[in-house]
Amino acid sequence: MAHAHPQSMLQTTLQTMSQRDVAFATGPDLLKDWISTLKNVDEAEPLGKHMSSLYDELANPQPDAARVKQLLNTIAGHTQTLARALDGTAADNLAQLADSLRSFATDLERGSNDDDLVENLPDTTPIYANPGDRAQVMFNDTLSVLSGGAAMTTPEAGVLMVEDWITVVKSDVSTQWIEAPLTQLRDALNAGDMRTTERLMRDLAGQAQDYANSSEGPFSRDLTNLATALISFAQPLS
Repeated sequence: MAHAHPQSMLQTTLQTMSQRDVAFATGPDLLKDWISTLKNVDEAEPLGKHMSSLYDELANPQPDAARVKQLLNTIAGHTQTLARALDGTAADNLAQLADSLRSFATDLERGSNDDDLVENLPDTTPIYANPGDRAQVMFNDTLSVLSGGAAMTTPEAGVLMVEDWITVVKSDVSTQWIEAPLTQLRDALNAGDMRTTERLMRDLAGQAQDYANSSEGPFSRDLTNLATALISFAQPLS
């Protein structure tokens, strides 16, 4: 299977990932097959490099959970980008694979019990008394990152932060509409498209300020601060 056609590999991978326990147990073998399959596919070279990095991380006696999650989300982003360049079943299958990879990353964040793929990953998920506590922590962490400017962070770190925000906004029906622009921002970061990233950050800043102006909730000031920080961070990107 090491020299399988990408389409055949894709079907095999989707079938395997639909069985959660099997997917966790055979993850490294799947990665090895994909690395071999994509070796001579020029447009997939960045994807192959990230897969190699993930394979190497999983080979460590004690893999870094945050690094594994970051690489899964990065690979998902590249997979989503490839899906947009295709049509029909191939595009649908790649999009499905990207969603599955992000789901795996979320499982790791929550402290998955499937240790056959990543052994000894610590459960670093904090316990919050209510959703508002998590949102407040996210505001504080995000403002801290944005205050350092683009030179003090990486697109991969930005993807992780946006993924966390997507999880937060999906938990409340009143904020679920923010998932779409956040998803666009995540995909732009994954693609390394800084011009689009800047535009989307400015758009989010405007939406955050509008939301703050129309609400007297506990996060109005945080939203205003976030809007200002997003504008400042976005200025030098393009």
